[in-house]
Amino acid sequence: MQRKVLNDLYKQGGVTCFAFPGESEIPLAPLQNLALALNAGARFLLIDFSGKNTFKGNAPIEAKDLIESPLSPASLEKLKNDTESWTVTGIRSFPKDDNQFRNLYHNLQQIKGVIPQIIAVIPLDISDQEAYYAKLISRLVVIDGESVEEASAFLEDLPHFNKSDMLWLLPQKPNKKRFYHAYRAVCKSNSFFKEIRNSDWKKNPESFATVIENLHKIVIVQKNPLDGSSKAFRTFFPILLLFALALPFFFSTQTEPVISNIRNRIHERDKLSVAPSFEYTFDGKEPLQRIARYAIGRFSAIITNDQMIRKYVNVTLEENGYKKNSWEKNNLNFPPEGTTIKFSRPDYIGTTATDSIGAAWKYWTSIVSDSVAYITEFYHAQATANYRQHNGIDVASRQGARILAPFAAKAWTTRDERGGIVIGLVRKKDVVLFMHCDQLLYLDGQEVMAGDPIATVGLTGHTTGPHAHVVTGLIDKNGPKYIGNVRYKVIDPIKWFYMFKPTADAVRSR
Repeated sequence: MQRKVLNDLYKQGGVTCFAFPGESEIPLAPLQNLALALNAGARFLLIDFSGKNTFKGNAPIEAKDLIESPLSPASLEKLKNDTESWTVTGIRSFPKDDNQFRNLYHNLQQIKGVIPQIIAVIPLDISDQEAYYAKLISRLVVIDGESVEEASAFLEDLPHFNKSDMLWLLPQKPNKKRFYHAYRAVCKSNSFFKEIRNSDWKKNPESFATVIENLHKIVIVQKNPLDGSSKAFRTFFPILLLFALALPFFFSTQTEPVISNIRNRIHERDKLSVAPSFEYTFDGKEPLQRIARYAIGRFSAIITNDQMIRKYVNVTLEENGYKKNSWEKNNLNFPPEGTTIKFSRPDYIGTTATDSIGAAWKYWTSIVSDSVAYITEFYHAQATANYRQHNGIDVASRQGARILAPFAAKAWTTRDERGGIVIGLVRKKDVVLFMHCDQLLYLDGQEVMAGDPIATVGLTGHTTGPHAHVVTGLIDKNGPKYIGNVRYKVIDPIKWFYMFKPTADAVRSR
């Protein structure tokens, strides 16, 4: 990663969570000053999820609004046009399930487009599941307060915080015998560097803002290593080079330079693609309808509608000996954990697109490391009475699933309002872009091998659910689109597949 890219990633925004174990009141005024310093003296956003303060916020929304539903266009427009800083307060609120987390994550992504650096105060009675969600939305968790004992007990009971990037501001470490896990977590953190110990965030927020910025960048670098060689590596490079040259004379090796061994590209569904059925064991949280959409797509390579799903679910339940309304909740069916359902080929659906796009369907769904990924929308060059204009295909997947490089290429990244976080792969004649990513695993200029994980599926940009929006193009010096230093023109991903016809070797590995 180049330094410019590192700075750009930091400027895209982040969340710093604070916890104050043992404190009856949250120091809102110092937090506001710190939030202001983090945003270089411009506007700030401070969110108090704890509900402990009697202080009233000045925002037109409350903390609970951020987890209950996506913010309204009116609220986002007001945030965009308002020149005042916002302090969001209210009753104790924090995500307790995936739906609430999804709402919070989506809202924070929208807000970071206006106010990049956000400070959030988390509840002190937070559960470990809630701590898991806090870890996902934030780059850094800061723990402060008056009582080392209470802070140690707080951290000891939250294994997810023990594994997160944390900053411990209390003067002493937790007692090793009484709070072993908290002690280990604090020792592994960056909390006891001299610069951090000498920074008083309440009295000198500008200095502490620099500390937080550096810690954020450390987290980014840990996930995306910097380009270039370290000083130690450069010092010992001649010795390492001689060793590398001599190594083949002592060991016989076989290498395959263009194929990554990180992922096996042939999914279970590809191996059984000609089978008339498959079985799926549910975890108690997955709705039957999601697997039904995947099943119809796998067997028929078509985009499903609600009527099609309803009929297929009813037939599948009956074929497995269950009533049509089994485990029904909010118009969805949730089989209990451990329930195995057999899904059969829906021959009654009629004409399918298998002959024309079946192979391409399997190819594009296999680039996401999710065994039940499926396509939800095809490419449409022009809007019609039945379809909106859509310059790619959408592959639905679980959030966090890794997107795998379909070929060896150079990576380029960007970000825009609609596409969110974008990573593109560029080779001699063509490009492939993946939009709405959550986390980037490669950055500008890095070489990618076929099958390497390059990003994770997310909700950034304009999206109603986790998916990868896939755009394909042909390199053209006069093309209307560009990624990195390359211009291109967009083509249908199905057409791209048949133009470039990925070889068996390329499809074999992931």
